[in-house]
Amino acid sequence: MVRAVSVAVALSLTGCSDSPPPVTAEKVLDVPGLQAVVNAVALSPDGSVVAVGDLDGDLVTREVPSGAERWKVRVHARGAARRIDGLVFSQDGSLLASTGHDARTVELWQVLTGRQAAVLDIRDSRAAAFHPTERTLVVGGAATVHVVDVDRGEIARTLANAHGGDGVYGVAFSSAGQVLATVSDQGSLKLWSWPALSLRASVSMSKSLEPMAPVSLALGRQGTRAAANGILGTVHIVDVAKEREERTFANTPEAPGHGMHAEMRRSLAFTQDGAWLFAPDLHDRGLRILHVASGKAYPVFRGDGPFYKAMSIAVPASMVALLRPGDDQGRGPYGLEVWRLTYRAP
Repeated sequence: MVRAVSVAVALSLTGCSDSPPPVTAEKVLDVPGLQAVVNAVALSPDGSVVAVGDLDGDLVTREVPSGAERWKVRVHARGAARRIDGLVFSQDGSLLASTGHDARTVELWQVLTGRQAAVLDIRDSRAAAFHPTERTLVVGGAATVHVVDVDRGEIARTLANAHGGDGVYGVAFSSAGQVLATVSDQGSLKLWSWPALSLRASVSMSKSLEPMAPVSLALGRQGTRAAANGILGTVHIVDVAKEREERTFANTPEAPGHGMHAEMRRSLAFTQDGAWLFAPDLHDRGLRILHVASGKAYPVFRGDGPFYKAMSIAVPASMVALLRPGDDQGRGPYGLEVWRLTYRAP
C-alpha cells in the first residue's frame, strides 16, 4: 500500500511538466531462443511469476527474476489440444486462467503446482478478469458474460447477450471492485454495478474505436474512466460519468512486420490514482505512459527486438512482461522479457 501511494504522488507531481519521463525501466529477465510460437503472456500481481502460452497449447510458468521453469502443462479442451490466446492471474496470485478464441473451454490452474483447478464450459473466450478482492472470475465467451465461482469451479451466473448479441471482446474491473466494464466487438462499452450487474452506463465507441477490433480494456479505480485500444493501435479514453470519449492517443495504423496491433491483448493499465495509463509505444516496440488530463505521452522503454507481440503489466509490482519475435515478420525463435519500472521521485 505504501508503495502504491508513493507512486501516485510522484506521477502526479511530474504529470504536467516537460521534464524527463516520469517512469523508466530496467530489464530484469531475458529468456531467448523459445522455439514454440508464443502467443500470450501474463505476469502475477506481485511480479514473482510469469506465464507464457503458445499456439500448440503449451503453458509454461517461470520464476522472476531467475527465469527458472516452475511447471509446464499442455492445455486440452475435451481431449483436443488447442492454442492459448489469453492468460490472466488472480489478484492473490494463486490461480491462472487460460482462454482461447476458438476454444470450447476455459481452464483454471493452481499457480504453485500447475495442477488443473477447474475446466469451465465457456466457448470462444476472448476476455477474462478476476475480481480484485472476491474469489470470482468473469469471462466473456462469444456474446455472453459468465461469472465464475473459482472455489467451486462452476459458472454461478450468466449475462446473455450483454451487448445485444455482439461478441464480448474485453472485460475489466475497477480496482475498487465495484464496477465491471465490458466492450463488444463493435466498440460498445458498458459499465455494470457489481455484484448486481445492473447497467450503469453505455457508450458507443464504434465511430472512433475500430469496429470488430477491441484488443485491451482497462478501468480506473472508481470506474469513472475507461480506456480501450484496438487493432489500429489508437488508445481511446472514455469519461464514464459524461458517457463520452474524453480524448485519444494516436498510434501507427500498422506496427512494423506483423501488421495490425491485434496481438497486444491486455496491454493497457491505469496507475493506482487513475491519472496515468500504461500503453504500448507507437510501434509496439516498447512501453509508454500517458497522462490522461494533459494528453502528454512519455516513453518508458524501447526494446532491442523488431517489435513485441504480447504484453502484461503488473501495476502493483511495477513490472512489465513481453514476448519478442525473432524477426520483423513475427517469426521465431522468440524471447521472453520482464522489465522493472522505476518512478521519478517528486
